[in-house]
Amino acid sequence: MTVLIVGGDCISSITKYLAQNGYDQIQHWDARRNGDTHRYMPQNTRLVVILINFLNHGMARKIKRNAEQLGVPVLFTANKAYKYIKLLRCCLSNHARSHCVIGRFIN
Repeated sequence: MTVLIVGGDCISSITKYLAQNGYDQIQHWDARRNGDTHRYMPQNTRLVVILINFLNHGMARKIKRNAEQLGVPVLFTANKAYKYIKLLRCCLSNHARSHCVIGRFIN
């Protein structure tokens, strides 16, 4: 399964956790270049993780819109291991198509 991580620099801890939970393909967009807003989300994406500390609002909106069109859950979190690992557990165990936002789900 494929995960798209958008934003952030050092993502080794999140990629390690995702690999342990069956996500074998992990793509990372740092979203620092202007051209990144024109990229298309891969069709085989099953989860999107948006690291909000390093991302502009326009890019976050675009990724969220694309994920909704594909029916892919989105996790919004800061790039802190203790925050996103708890949320990832919640997102991975919840099979509903929801968006996770710093500690709670929204539809």
